[in-house]
Amino acid sequence: MLRAFRGKKLIIVEHRLMLTSACRDRLTAAGATVVGPVRSVREVLDALMEKDIDAAIVDIEVDDETLVSLSLVLENAKVPFVFASRVSPIQCGYTLSGQISELREIGDALFGGPGASSTLH
Repeated sequence: MLRAFRGKKLIIVEHRLMLTSACRDRLTAAGATVVGPVRSVREVLDALMEKDIDAAIVDIEVDDETLVSLSLVLENAKVPFVFASRVSPIQCGYTLSGQISELREIGDALFGGPGASSTLH
């Protein structure tokens, strides 16, 4: 179901509780290793140096300065990432929840879904 996550190491950067136990359980059941949640650029840098991080999911509620810094760090490290919220966005975007359809959208964006030619971030 969530094959895109199999064997991947994900780092979750959040401001408030975004990664629920149901979401962590689904990602783990899909074969992912979840690092975090973390809350600072320093923690992200440490994780990037210590582990082979395959992708990042960043809470849109993180302050603007941290969002910009994280974007630069992840871009320079060539780590694909998406911004997500803990509640369903009104028009577009990603929601980090335990719902399979929403996790599938994140996985497809990070690792390329069927027919995808590039990673979005």
